[in-house]
Amino acid sequence: MTLTEVWSAYLAALRVKAPITVESLRPPRELADLQDIERATTPWPDDLREFFLLHDGQHLWVGDRLAGTLLLDSELLSLEDMQFERSSWLESPHAIDDLGDEWPAQIAAQQAGETAHLFLPEYVPIAKDGAGGLCYIDTRPGPKQSCVRFFSADAADEGGPAYGGLADYLDALRTSVESETEFDGVVPTFDDGALVWELDRSDWPPALQLPDPVVLRLPFEPVEFRPSQWTADDDVIDLDVVRRTVVDTARALYPGSAVDDDARLYTGTFRDCAGRT
Repeated sequence: MTLTEVWSAYLAALRVKAPITVESLRPPRELADLQDIERATTPWPDDLREFFLLHDGQHLWVGDRLAGTLLLDSELLSLEDMQFERSSWLESPHAIDDLGDEWPAQIAAQQAGETAHLFLPEYVPIAKDGAGGLCYIDTRPGPKQSCVRFFSADAADEGGPAYGGLADYLDALRTSVESETEFDGVVPTFDDGALVWELDRSDWPPALQLPDPVVLRLPFEPVEFRPSQWTADDDVIDLDVVRRTVVDTARALYPGSAVDDDARLYTGTFRDCAGRT
């Protein structure tokens, strides 16, 4: 199937299970708009141009409801959003160690799908996840031109091609949605008409089962509970003050005697000159 046919089949499946997500799509732009933006970025392969003729990204909300996402947990970008993300990453390609003076020449000799360890002008974002990572198309020449890849702040482009092209990626998404099966570590769920991708927990260990709470049974019926007898007029006894007062008083009454002050006992012991306690 062509890319347009795959896209149409995917939307048909979503209209049944996630109509709100389909409703969130913006209508496509005019061909002249695409041509202007392509000239301002980098030459696009045919399938990328076809892809942007099918939509102009999506809204995050439809009315007061979250719209869900078509491309896993990533927001589909409009043409302006794509330009903004691409420019932002090119201004600060990636925080990496020095790759050496020859690395730019090695990048120039690379083909699509190879790892550059930074964001290149030939990368065209199509979606953005909540952590700022991108799903993008590698437009560099070579057998893998137009492959779908993922870029993140911590791993750059080290993952290599995830799918051979947009048609393969969309068709895999459609299959996952129709069968409601795992896809790349997540599973499609449907929240009031919105497609939501959640972590696949099917192979997680079972949750820890806590024992039943212990029930204490009294051998009598608790029929009477007396209220507290404490009132605001009662004095609070500070044992430290009592201890210090006793020791200070003993030392004053028996000068010259050895008075032991043991804080652990909260009491005082004294002896007179004859050694009596």
